[in-house]
Amino acid sequence: MTTMNHRHPAIVVSPPIFRHDVTPITMALNGAASHPQAQGALTSMLSRNTLNPADITVLFRNYSAPEPPPIELIRIPQFLELLVDALFRPGMKLNPEHKPKYVYLLAYATSVSETLPNKKSGGKSCLNKDDLKQTMNAIDKAHNICSTSKGSTELIADIGAIYHCIKFPVVSIGIVRWVEVTVMEPSYFKLSTEHTPIHLALLDEVVANHPLLHHSILSLFIKLFESKQDELEILVQLEMKKMLIERMVNLLSRGCVVPVVKYIKTCWQRGDTDISLIRYFVTEVLEAIAPPYSWEFVALFLPIVENEEITGNMRVEDSDPVSEFISHCKSNHREL
Repeated sequence: MTTMNHRHPAIVVSPPIFRHDVTPITMALNGAASHPQAQGALTSMLSRNTLNPADITVLFRNYSAPEPPPIELIRIPQFLELLVDALFRPGMKLNPEHKPKYVYLLAYATSVSETLPNKKSGGKSCLNKDDLKQTMNAIDKAHNICSTSKGSTELIADIGAIYHCIKFPVVSIGIVRWVEVTVMEPSYFKLSTEHTPIHLALLDEVVANHPLLHHSILSLFIKLFESKQDELEILVQLEMKKMLIERMVNLLSRGCVVPVVKYIKTCWQRGDTDISLIRYFVTEVLEAIAPPYSWEFVALFLPIVENEEITGNMRVEDSDPVSEFISHCKSNHREL
């Protein structure tokens, strides 16, 4: 840090920021040195954070061999992210000649299992490739649909095939990536005519099949909910946000309860969300739930339901869902 002399105003010069390449450390820790060809190819791509056909071909050749390197080498998260982007991110150009190699490596990394060496195997590890071929087929089919389909009409024709492919976790990760980039386009909702755009309907299927992707999908819904849609009329913006609330309630009904309620409660507390949307959320949730309720859920949701501004006109004596929920919580969670 350098300071000028006392005759001039003090100027602080910050030291330059260097980005450290941790690839050599990663390679050293996962035993890649025993497989120099695979190590060289991976190091080249990870250091540049980009894939290239030459190094992909080296890895493909190594992992197609009778005695391939350990699976852990190609399960490095950064490498898997790059493969998913190459196959599913809109706008990525993939040479058709090399595409099968990308598909093979992604399928291999996510479907092949490896058992540790033992006496029965003669000191060698054993590979289970039972799911490799069908995983490759699903990735390839989904990639072909995602890379060619532009609008809802084309997608509807392929909906059965997509639903089948979504059952494979790695394909669902790719679908989420593809949908995210597609729906975040500024003109997406302006051009959409359906109440629930088909890309978001596909995420409902992912939610139903893969709980581990719930948080990623909720993050996307939140980004959309908070995105500026200035090209849409105010009423259309409200309808879009209602549709996103429906998607969040679907997430909640599939087990992602606390994160969804926490987010809506934050929106209410910030005061930057139309109260009719909070009211709509309460209505949809009360239709979807039934006791018993966890203490954490009640602690989050009850204050929203009790708020007079939100639910005042929804209460009719004691027979409406709002009053019944409040009464149940007061009887069974007296500590609140």
